[in-house]
Amino acid sequence: MIYRQLWLLAAVFGFATGVVRGGPDDFPLVQQHWLETRTAHFNIYSCGTPQEIYKLAGRLEQFWEAYSLLAGTRAVASPPVLVLAFPDHESMRPFLPLYQGRPGNLAGFFARGSDENLIVLNLPGSDEDSSGMDVIFHEYAHLLFRRNDLIWPLWLKEGMAEIYSTFETRGYEAQIAGPIEHHLRLLAQEPLMPLRELFSVTHDSPQYNEATRQGIFYAESWLLAHFLMAGDNPGYKIRFGQFTALLREGQAPEQAFTNALNTSLAAMETQLRRYLERGVIEPVELKLPSAVSAPVSATTRILTPVEIYFRLGDELLRIDRPDAASSYFAQAQKLAPASPLPYEGLGLVAAQAGQTDEALKELRAAMQHGSASFLVHYTYAREKYRQTADSQGRYAPLKSQDAAEIRNELETSLKLMPDFGPAHELSGFFEMVQGENLAEAERHLKLAVQLEPENPAYLFTFAQLQFRSNNAAAARRTLETLILPNVEPKLRAQAAEMLQEIGRNGN
Repeated sequence: MIYRQLWLLAAVFGFATGVVRGGPDDFPLVQQHWLETRTAHFNIYSCGTPQEIYKLAGRLEQFWEAYSLLAGTRAVASPPVLVLAFPDHESMRPFLPLYQGRPGNLAGFFARGSDENLIVLNLPGSDEDSSGMDVIFHEYAHLLFRRNDLIWPLWLKEGMAEIYSTFETRGYEAQIAGPIEHHLRLLAQEPLMPLRELFSVTHDSPQYNEATRQGIFYAESWLLAHFLMAGDNPGYKIRFGQFTALLREGQAPEQAFTNALNTSLAAMETQLRRYLERGVIEPVELKLPSAVSAPVSATTRILTPVEIYFRLGDELLRIDRPDAASSYFAQAQKLAPASPLPYEGLGLVAAQAGQTDEALKELRAAMQHGSASFLVHYTYAREKYRQTADSQGRYAPLKSQDAAEIRNELETSLKLMPDFGPAHELSGFFEMVQGENLAEAERHLKLAVQLEPENPAYLFTFAQLQFRSNNAAAARRTLETLILPNVEPKLRAQAAEMLQEIGRNGN
């Protein structure tokens, strides 16, 4: 049996293009007074006023509580949620993802990771361009729907996020799917996109990124989601949930849509136009089993300059801007060479660039300077283990001393963050290859799948363990879920190859 590890990054990072060094004047935002405000479920970093930050914290906690009452606490369980709240849109612009080399046309965004989830926005009410709490709820909704992230088409992700962007609460009642006036105005001025075109929009499409075309995509995505979820066709309301079920079975979005709703795209377009012309957009009233409390418990502290540099650099790294991130980490190192944070940042940049030796040097320095980051210990173990793979990415058992270092770092990572899925998955894979404790490998892999059921690569590792444990039938059943069309092509190919290997072995 050949063991392969499908490395999935905790966030979307790119390749470092060098360190740009500069003085304090090159980092004006760092000169502001930054606060960290911690609530039960959010860590908010902002240079806004304490009153603005507290208001933001309270509304986020209300949203969390209402959604957990409706969908269960499992639906809102996640890695830490970090919120980077800029004072206005202009100060946020340098920290937006790039589209064709320029900051994207975004009022805020959500960056998902296995180690943390990041919401980036400007504080509501802080300037004329701010769209208020609707942007916040839109971005947070993406996290709540993350278990469908790999199968939902982009129009549905954005449409449902817009549905939840109108969230309001009053005691035992919550309301979503309220009318969005700027969408209605745009829809009254511009023709609807053909649904086939709407369904084909991806994150790289001009309709999603260009300011002049972005509006109609969001507006129509919201209208279609509202029509199906809360419109005047009761049959569609009932059958709408079947759309996700068919997507999960592997049907293509257009096929799943027409099958679930038992209609053609042309017929749906006609009905959607009639719904818009009728002009009655009714919100959905939700009864809560208990009242949502308004007061929120929060602790606040002032961030040190090195922490500010690190937080801003970390945000840039997570949006695939490693060159800009490196400049912040380098300036932090110049400012506070005894702090572990700059070494952590530079080590993560190097790791995501595939520069293993440089990553290990920086991460080792971070630990020597007292780093207590679970991500640092995990990444160090991962990079050390990567060095042991052959040219084709295959792994074999390690000698006791080498194995002990990797195992110790993974154990430290999990002590610091017990619910960190990637560390459980790597621990399970590592113990499977070592072959000394398959029960421990199974424990870790089951936890990884439980923590991140939306991550199909963990199932591939689990299938390898099942086969290693002489349970070929179970391995085959697991792998068959990974060869569906909605699975990422590389993973699908690996699963198909392993199925062939099982077949060649007569299983």
